Amino acid sequence: MQRRHSLRHLAWRGGVAAVSHALMFSGVYPLVPHAVRRLGGGRATVRSTLAEWGMAALVSAARPLGFFPLASGHGPRPIIVLHGYAMNRANFAVLALRLRAAGLGPVLGFEYWTLGRVAAGARQLGWFVDEVRAETGAAKVDLIGHSMGGVVARYYAALAGGAAAVDHVITIGSPHGGTDVGGFGIGHPARELVLGSRLIQRLQAAPVQTKLTTILSEADALVPASMQPEIPGAERIVYDDLGHVAMLGSKRVARDIIERLASE
Repeated sequence: MQRRHSLRHLAWRGGVAAVSHALMFSGVYPLVPHAVRRLGGGRATVRSTLAEWGMAALVSAARPLGFFPLASGHGPRPIIVLHGYAMNRANFAVLALRLRAAGLGPVLGFEYWTLGRVAAGARQLGWFVDEVRAETGAAKVDLIGHSMGGVVARYYAALAGGAAAVDHVITIGSPHGGTDVGGFGIGHPARELVLGSRLIQRLQAAPVQTKLTTILSEADALVPASMQPEIPGAERIVYDDLGHVAMLGSKRVARDIIERLASE
């Protein structure tokens, strides 16, 4: 069910991946943003920073796994996962295995162009959801989005007519209220995901039309929980010690997700 891309598009993706690799393996991420947060009174400790570095390097090394399907399974609904900025679906490899072990799934990765507009990603997500529902016969799907992927998932459900096709949206480290580091990126997200942007204002004004759970952490140097507002009608889970990428590999985060999807 994965879309094919042009050679030009793949070349751009390769360039973005190379930059991401360099930042994560060199330690520029997470050492720099975590140090800045600590100077500002944030909760990123040395231990959480090193754990984040290890997880960031691991998911970066695992990027080639994105060419392969995620864990299959037979649960109440298909689960579609959406990666974050400059990443790919391989980020969800560990979580997908835990979801399958819990009897959930199938888990399907949706790839979108993270330098593009959130609305464009949401529109393409809608096409993908339609394909998944047609092939599986499922009335609805669940969406799990990390970072920017969570914003795309919420946009689709709240602003792009996807509410009827979605049961539960779960976001991990997603900047629903924007982030002060958004402007350091390139592409449309550098404007759309910053604090107070027009997109963020539209999302904040949109009513929650599906089950929505936001998972955040105070030790997240990119999207600290304290900077994210409460979303009326949504459940909010906050950790104290997990980094932005480390949440993807956390057993505690997986347990919270499984409890919410398995009980429905």
